[in-house]
This record gives sequence, C-alpha cells and structure tokens, in this order.
Amino acid sequence: MMVQTAGVQPGRQPRPRRRGVLVFFAVLAALVGTAIVAGLLPRLARQKVMLAASETLAARRPVVMVSSAHFAAGKEDIDLPGDLQSIIESPIFARADGYMKTRLVDIGDRVTKGQLMAELETPELDQQISQARASLAQANSTIQELQADLKLARANLSLAQVTRDRWQKLLARGAVSRQDSDEKEADFEVKQAQAQKAEATLATAQDTIHASEANLRRLEEMKGFARVAAPFDGVVTARNVDVGTLINAGNGGAAREMFRVAQIQPLRVFVNVPQTYVEQVRSGQAAELRVQEKPGQVFPARVTNVSEALDSGSRAMLVILETPNPGAVLFPGMYAQVRFISQSTRRSLRVSSDAILLGKSGARVAVVGADHVVHYRNVTLGQDLGSEIEVTSGVAEGDLVVSNPSDAVQEGVAVDPRGK
Repeated sequence: MMVQTAGVQPGRQPRPRRRGVLVFFAVLAALVGTAIVAGLLPRLARQKVMLAASETLAARRPVVMVSSAHFAAGKEDIDLPGDLQSIIESPIFARADGYMKTRLVDIGDRVTKGQLMAELETPELDQQISQARASLAQANSTIQELQADLKLARANLSLAQVTRDRWQKLLARGAVSRQDSDEKEADFEVKQAQAQKAEATLATAQDTIHASEANLRRLEEMKGFARVAAPFDGVVTARNVDVGTLINAGNGGAAREMFRVAQIQPLRVFVNVPQTYVEQVRSGQAAELRVQEKPGQVFPARVTNVSEALDSGSRAMLVILETPNPGAVLFPGMYAQVRFISQSTRRSLRVSSDAILLGKSGARVAVVGADHVVHYRNVTLGQDLGSEIEVTSGVAEGDLVVSNPSDAVQEGVAVDPRGK
C-alpha cells in the first residue's frame, strides 16, 4: 500500500529548476522593457519639439525687402563709352636722303610748330648742289660768249644792209652790173640769217640758265629738309631713328618713319551711339567726359561731327566730339565715359537696380501683390541710371518689386514684405 503526499497529484513530479528559469527571464524582460521605455521617451519628446519647430518655420513667411515702381522726371542724359584720340597725329618722314646727324627730341617731348627736331647730314645732296652751281656758272659764261657773237652778227648785218642799199643805188644809175648787186643782196641775207641764229642760240642758252637755276633752287630746298621741324604744336609719341641712322627720303619702300607727333589740345572723342539714342544726339550738343583715372573730374565736350549713318553690324552711329583738354591731362587712347546732356525732360518709370533678374528668358522682376504672393514678370529695360533702371514695360506705377530676391522667393510663394 502506497502513501499519497498531500497537495501533490499522483503521477507528477515537482520541477523547481524550470520555475526559477522562467522567473529569471521574466525579470530580465521587465528590465529590458524598462530600459527601452526610458530611452524612447526623451527621443519622442525631442522629435515632438523638432516637429513643432518645423511646423512653425513652415508657417512663417519669408521676409523680403520691397520698393515701389515710380515715375521720376529727369533729363534724357545718355551715358556711353568713348575712345580718346588726338586731333591730329602725323608720321614724319625725311624729304632728303642722308644720315641722322643730330636728334634733338625724344618720346614724350612737347614741341611747338617749327621747332627743330633733328638734322641730317646729306653728302650726296651737297655734291649735287655744288655740281648745279658749277653748271650754272658755266652757262652764265656761255651766255656772255653768245651775247658777243650776237653783237658781232648784228654788226655784220648792219654793214651788209648798208652795202646792199648802196649797190642798189649804183645799179639804178648803171654804174655796176646786176651780178655785183645780187651778190651784195645775198650777203645781206646771209648776215641776217647769222644774226637770227645768234639770237636763237642766245635764247636757248638763257632757257638753259633758267633750268639750271630752277634745279639749283630745288636742290637747295631739299637741303632745307635736312632740318626736320615740327609741323604743329604737339607731343612726340614715337621715335624710330637715332644718330647715325641711314635715312631714305619718302614714305614708301625702304623709307622709315622718323617721328610721330600728336596734337592733344584739343582731343577728339569717338563714340558709337546705339540706334535707340540716335535721335537724341545732334551736332553742337554739349556733353560731359569722365575717365576712371581722374575721379571726380568732369571735362566739357561738344559734338562736332555726326556720321548720319548706322553701321550695319553694330546698328550704331559714329559721333565725334571735341574736348579742350586743358593742361593736357588726357591722353590719346584713353577709355572714357561720355554723358550727352539733353535739354528736354520726360517722366520715366523706374525700379531699383537690385530688383532686376537677368536670365535666358530676359529681364524679370518679382512683384508682390496685395495678397502678399510673389509673381514674376518679364520687363523691358530702358536707360541704366545707376541705382535705378528705367523700365518701359512689364510693371506699373506703385507695384512692389522685391530687392535681391533669394531662392526662397519663388512663383506663388506668400512673403512678408518690408519697405527698404
């Protein structure tokens, strides 16, 4: 007979080890859960704060600086680039062959009209002058000889004429034969021809003297070109020869430019005026000249020539101005800014220069409407006035345009406009 233990089912054995393992895992799971919950709560709190901040930023409108398009009355002044050039710039070539004997000026020297710039040594020309003088002296001696021959021929002619007249009277009285009278007549005609020949020879010799004198004057004038003088008041801008250089006369072949002189008082200004402004520029119009190297200085200028034709390539018209250039502070070749001064005024619609956006589609501005929503508009630009630009179409008076629009300012975006 078997004894049954109280509280224990028959046929089942107690398992205390398995129960302890389950308790351990249960405690471990509770600890892990507690750790996970403790880590998630701060993260969830941070995410909630960040989400709230993001929603706040999304709800906040971009602040933009705006200014209104407005009409302004002003003169129709035009600013265009120009090039300064000397009123006259001449290359100086030699008129006589020779060698550079003396050079008296150099690049940058200022010269006055008639001032001696260089002297040439001309040995060949000097020899030609000596020969021409000798030929002229010989021709003068020949003239004296021919004048003596003419005087003798005229004397013989006079004697032959007297003899002929006498024999004709004797023939009329029958004192001499006709043969003798005819001989005297023939002798008179011979003497007459000899006198005419002497006169012609003398005239030829006199013409030769005139030619010799002209040749001598030509050579002496060429000798005068051995002294190279300045043709006008100006400044020497180039010098290509020095003492001892062989000089050839003329401006072609082996001839070399000796000097280049430019007259820089006054100066000419060449400006290409676009077709848009052609009607606003006329001869005699006043202008102002500025150069970057002379900040704050304004030089007066006046339109002297208008080409009255547009270049087919640039669609611009060449206009020439003159500026007195007092003190010669401006130089040929300088780049200048020319402002044409107009006497008429007009109202023009203007916007701030920093509101213009330039892209492939042209010029645009961002306009803020009454609902504070941005809309981009294409505009047509007029004259650039510096801080402002003239707009001929695309905006109306009173439109609020955004200055320096950022990437956040897109089409249809609501913004918070603030006045500049």
